[in-house]
Amino acid sequence: MEGIAGVVSPVQIGDGDSPEIEQARRQFTDEVNAVCAGALEAGVEEIYINDFHGCGRNLLLERLPSQVMLIRGGFRPTAGFDHLDSTFGGLVLLGAHARSGSREGVIPHTYAGHLRFELFGAPIGEFDILSLVAGEYKVPTILISGDSKTIEQANTNMPATPTVITKYPIGVSSAICIHPKMVCDALREEIKRGVKSAGTIEPPAISPPLQLGIRVSDVNLHDRLSWIPQLKRTSDDRFEFVAESAEQMAKLVYGVTLLTTPGL
Repeated sequence: MEGIAGVVSPVQIGDGDSPEIEQARRQFTDEVNAVCAGALEAGVEEIYINDFHGCGRNLLLERLPSQVMLIRGGFRPTAGFDHLDSTFGGLVLLGAHARSGSREGVIPHTYAGHLRFELFGAPIGEFDILSLVAGEYKVPTILISGDSKTIEQANTNMPATPTVITKYPIGVSSAICIHPKMVCDALREEIKRGVKSAGTIEPPAISPPLQLGIRVSDVNLHDRLSWIPQLKRTSDDRFEFVAESAEQMAKLVYGVTLLTTPGL
């Protein structure tokens, strides 16, 4: 939800009963509806929506199109790619956000702000990880939306994927925001382009073994990572794991996040 229209603070997208949270939930639902409407107009027959932000109960189910299936709820061992397999025609990453450590980008993080992940030494974010998992199944990423920093980062690995910019960050906690209706209109049109060009969009793929680097800024959390077999400490704040697949890498990332983030 960090990347949807109008969101500039964690207060808008956390747990609680703030009017701002309800407003963000409505906008999140509106943006999902816009993607669904465009996809259905483009001939898509089956849509699965994965509500994976926070508690996993953000989307307003009764306002979604009757044709969709919604995955929702709390802890899931599949790290946000529930039910994804090679039978799907495309992946949409809606409301994405910039990687941990980004100097600009609204609420930048990779699963948690105290964690930074690297693949072969290069920074990766949640959109990188999920698109690589999809790519392992030969499923292309056909649309990404988020702030301009997120789209800039996504374009480095997925230049052919259609994108929608929702805002232009001013630092990490404010932005010049595009009107929500304009964002929804753009999503509806860009998903049509994504569906039509799905066959020509090359899924991102990296051959294993995958060298995953993990940096943990809080030294008090380092000992927790010693519980993970095959996780090697390479410096004071860096650990390394060699994954046999993108899916294994994604599960390790999610596991590290849960181990090192109180309250999850």
